[in-house]
Amino acid sequence: MFGIIQKKGDENNLCGKVIGYVKVPKPESGGGEETPFDALVSPDGILAIQGDYSKHPDFESFRNSLKQTLPKGLQEILKHILEDDEIKENLEKTKKISVSVIPPKNCNLGDFFPVPAQLVPYQSEDMLLSEECDIFFLGEFTTIGSAHLFLTGFPILYQAKYREQSELEKEREVDELLAEIDGQKSASRIESDTNPAAHLEGELSSYKGNLLELLGARVLPEIMYTIEKDDLENFKIGISAFRRFMRSYPHQQDVEKMVSILQNISETKRPNPNDSKNLALLCQKMSALHHEEFEILPDIQKQLEEI
Repeated sequence: MFGIIQKKGDENNLCGKVIGYVKVPKPESGGGEETPFDALVSPDGILAIQGDYSKHPDFESFRNSLKQTLPKGLQEILKHILEDDEIKENLEKTKKISVSVIPPKNCNLGDFFPVPAQLVPYQSEDMLLSEECDIFFLGEFTTIGSAHLFLTGFPILYQAKYREQSELEKEREVDELLAEIDGQKSASRIESDTNPAAHLEGELSSYKGNLLELLGARVLPEIMYTIEKDDLENFKIGISAFRRFMRSYPHQQDVEKMVSILQNISETKRPNPNDSKNLALLCQKMSALHHEEFEILPDIQKQLEEI
């Protein structure tokens, strides 16, 4: 749609980091129609915008990042916008940066407004395409005002698509976790001699992967498998490795609650109807804290308290 071409990445598996760029006529130095963004256009006419939605920054980090990357001509306007008490209060409440702030009409910058992304300079299209992220070419424009308007709208579309994919992936992972806990194991993934500790090298503080996938799709199902097979030795090894791996996690009561549920299942061989729900929600909470997905924590905590 609109001639948008994905130059890098998979549209069905967005990574959360994105660059969108357009081609515009290179502004002539000393011209009469200068804009605050002329300096960001590359020698080959590239104007680009960059956003990272793989994590959800708080208000202060977003403000500092935006102030550092904006042209000097807009920094004073931004200062007044971001210091507005009502805006600060709303953003602090939600911990989400998903709004666009439009300067007053009398500032003569009606076509240019900050969004949850930053305009970034690149020396050439080749240098831009070397970045490791999803990259989209948004088309060619004859005026920088129209190009900027299209650029600033694109990150909002990307963010919506990325979050939709992320939510569907989380639902898939949770469904898979519940299926594993209920005994619907994948024989191809869980072998009889699997040691749950094999997936728990290092510590959480240095873990770079998807924690929900690690706990929900690998470690927990394999611990459940040791219970089903009465493999007490590997069960104890798995519990010990889990505690060691999670020792930097800030809420150790969550770790001990998960261990207690697993130990009770191991001893009684009769899981409580709420056990699978509790384990799934604890995995989600641990993952959300580790990946700084703070906006989903209240709902998870509420569900845990209601069980």
